[in-house]
Amino acid sequence: MPELKLLIDAVQSSKFITEKKSESLIEKLISLTSETNADKLKRSVHITGRVKSENEKGYYIVDAINEAINAGVKISFYYSELNGKKKAVLRNDGKPYTVSPFDLIWDGDYYYLTGYCDEREAVRTYRVDRIKKQPELLKEKAVKKPKGYNVSKYTTEVFRMFSTDEVFDVTLLCDNCCMNVVVDKFGKKVKISSVGEEQFRITVKVCSSPTFYRWVFGSSGKIVIEGPVEVRNAYKKMLQKSLDSMN
Repeated sequence: MPELKLLIDAVQSSKFITEKKSESLIEKLISLTSETNADKLKRSVHITGRVKSENEKGYYIVDAINEAINAGVKISFYYSELNGKKKAVLRNDGKPYTVSPFDLIWDGDYYYLTGYCDEREAVRTYRVDRIKKQPELLKEKAVKKPKGYNVSKYTTEVFRMFSTDEVFDVTLLCDNCCMNVVVDKFGKKVKISSVGEEQFRITVKVCSSPTFYRWVFGSSGKIVIEGPVEVRNAYKKMLQKSLDSMN
């Protein structure tokens, strides 16, 4: 039963899965065990009130992407974001993106698609629940993964800070108390060098984006961006803009 409870917890906590679909999947999982165990599991299940996706087409979107990956063809889809009134608006000037799908990644309660975007002429990341409807599978063959592309390395170094911005080798000076958050973010294989008795230094690949800067800011000064200078300056600019907005 512990294994079944883990599966139920995963379905229950996932933001990608809608509340309605979560209830359906959990009922199916519970049906796999005895009546006695089922009663115990039901008492520990709580879904209502959790932040969940409202995109009921999520499963069909994932299936279509998987089919395209297996077939080695490009896909076309509309991608959206919420505006200031919580209304979904299409990106790319309302035009569809054409993407050669590489990998589907489950991370941070969401599915993400990585692939080569024809419009941006680069590898990009898309959150699956923001894809408006089931992607269209095109007849055109997908481009091959670029040399050096490695999905595990990509997710460790860049993924949680994904954006359309340029990737930099960023050097961070960290207090020793930040080791847990650094390892949580970049993995145990991240190379560190000690700086005195109280600090350590790392160099990692990240996108220079607000997501990354928010993570640094969350350390309350215990993580310092040492370089490159353009990343330091961009961070300072963001901080100054926040301070100015309070006046």
